[in-house]
Amino acid sequence: MSSLIDDIEEKFVSRGSVTHVIFDFDGILVDTERLYSKANEQVLKSQHGKTFTNIEKALMMGKAKPLAVEALLKSFGLDDPKGIEKYMEAYDAKLAELLIAETEVLPGAIPLVDHLHKSGIPLAICTGSDALEFKQKTSNTEISNWLEKIPLRLLCGSDPEITYCKPHPEPYLKLMKRFDDGGPASPENVLVFEDSVNGVRSALDAGCTVIMVPQPEFLPPNWEEDELRAHPNLVEVLESLTEFKPQNYGLPAFC
Repeated sequence: MSSLIDDIEEKFVSRGSVTHVIFDFDGILVDTERLYSKANEQVLKSQHGKTFTNIEKALMMGKAKPLAVEALLKSFGLDDPKGIEKYMEAYDAKLAELLIAETEVLPGAIPLVDHLHKSGIPLAICTGSDALEFKQKTSNTEISNWLEKIPLRLLCGSDPEITYCKPHPEPYLKLMKRFDDGGPASPENVLVFEDSVNGVRSALDAGCTVIMVPQPEFLPPNWEEDELRAHPNLVEVLESLTEFKPQNYGLPAFC
């Protein structure tokens, strides 16, 4: 995927360098989006005989689980509260099983986080997960130990200070105020990595500088249209974190 601008450095120098970095979690650091899809495919088919596609996936990505499931079922006209509750129970059980057994770190995530942490860049995670989901996704000891390098985490699904989850900007606005160093001088000095349209909108509306790293298999049919509608602060679209060049944003280059 090509950059959305011809010269990133020229555009960015006018507003200063990145001082803080925030990562979405699912689909950016860990490969859990495919597990969400797998769980939905199985439960949606078994309970309602429906097929789960990228159209439904796009409706759900980046949202807290209750809102995501509600959006999914409403898209099929299945908005009965009891039906939603029944679906959630089956989905939770299937997802927990998959998360514990199959969660993996995505390419480029470990070297990038390690490099930024070693360089003293303040890091954070902003995810739609709740505390239980996050615990399940990080039950692998190696993943859990690695993530100690990012102690600041905002879990939209269970954070008592969050009223609106992604795509609303509130999660990023609140998270930027929680950095130990007092936070960035400006939201534009915060670089956010997101994989979903909902997550990108949340970060852009909060004023952050955003790099999108979508997983191609989960792109919605109207992806190009959504990409072009995005804010100018969406500065790059990468195929993988392995393509990221930190020096383009005033961050230390990889050695």
